[in-house]
Amino acid sequence: ARFARGVPLAVAPAPFSTAPMLGRQFCAAAAAATPPPMSELEKRRKRLMWRAKCRGWLELDVLMGTFAERHMGEFDHAKMDLFEEVLELENPDLFKWFTGQAAVPDVLKENEVMAMLVEYVKSDHGSGLHDK
Repeated sequence: ARFARGVPLAVAPAPFSTAPMLGRQFCAAAAAATPPPMSELEKRRKRLMWRAKCRGWLELDVLMGTFAERHMGEFDHAKMDLFEEVLELENPDLFKWFTGQAAVPDVLKENEVMAMLVEYVKSDHGSGLHDK
């Protein structure tokens, strides 16, 4: 007699279940359930949200990620451009500005989103983050 994993083949379980596959959709059903395509604005929001949450420094991931979650929904393309400028800045510089170890340069204070972010840090964390 032939055996599969110590069980005679005649009573071995079938390799594929014959039970209905709940929650999975195929062909026309899947196409009908596909959500509508995202607008370019929404795609950009998602990309910037990801960049804000995944900077590589836990403190900045949390700080900038929560800021983005609270404010990104109201940003238009112009404010997203400003936020993208902030996201291009180096982590050590951002950390020093948020912890109060260094003053935010005047040219960056002109960036409305940077000003919002600095205010967010102050309101959410008193006088800023403290690295001591």
